[in-house]
Amino acid sequence: MRQIFILTSLILVVTSCVAAGIDAPLTLDEDYLAREAKMIEDIDQCGPEFIQEKLPASVAKSVAPITDGPFGPVCKRHDGCYRLKEKDQSWCDTRMKQEMMAICASGKATAAYSVPVVGPALCRFHATIYYAAINNTFAAVAHEGLPGGRIVSTSTKVIHDRLSDDEFTVCALVENDTKAMQEYDIEMHSETGRLIDREPDTYEVNIKPGAQKEFCVSTNYSRWGISDLGKKVHISIRADTPQNFAWTNDMIIVDTVEIVVPQP
Repeated sequence: MRQIFILTSLILVVTSCVAAGIDAPLTLDEDYLAREAKMIEDIDQCGPEFIQEKLPASVAKSVAPITDGPFGPVCKRHDGCYRLKEKDQSWCDTRMKQEMMAICASGKATAAYSVPVVGPALCRFHATIYYAAINNTFAAVAHEGLPGGRIVSTSTKVIHDRLSDDEFTVCALVENDTKAMQEYDIEMHSETGRLIDREPDTYEVNIKPGAQKEFCVSTNYSRWGISDLGKKVHISIRADTPQNFAWTNDMIIVDTVEIVVPQP
């Protein structure tokens, strides 16, 4: 919730604050819910962190109907879920989305969102925006997640070329073994440390906690060939560090393996 942009909230819910609406929490273990409830703070609400921690309490309370819309209780539970840390970020985020969608499906979210056909559709759009705003690595900061991950396995392939140097490809299965959403890319460096390839080139790939994804790097489609690599290459996965709030140069290496390069 701390990561949801206030401007989006204003646009989406300024007309949905006429009525308090209803709450539709998932049925969960009562002992867990009791522990989670102890982690909820009075200032918790939907919206970015500065609303909860920087604004005077009276001002934050006055804007709560706008930022919360019909989802105030859901956002509070989401904050409690993050603080408790018994569940990973993805679980907390998915549960938040399910509870928001249940409110929309009830047809009793608020006066504006109860209008037949149009209201529930707008409510679901609102919920989708909120979910997208927290289900990412920036929300991982609120979950106090640190960059991490590991290379589970690798495979290699030599592409023979009769006219020029052979090409070399390495595919790595990457696992997010943390409790927070992570953004990754992968790099191949030659034996001397020269960067040969990075994938993806201009963005990172989100992987949920516990999930895996394959990345491949290669000399193919580059000016390098297998003879430029040396006897081994270093394959590194890099994770984003959103706590720096930087647009560039915020990736750090979290795991590296050496791969022997086949020699002619």
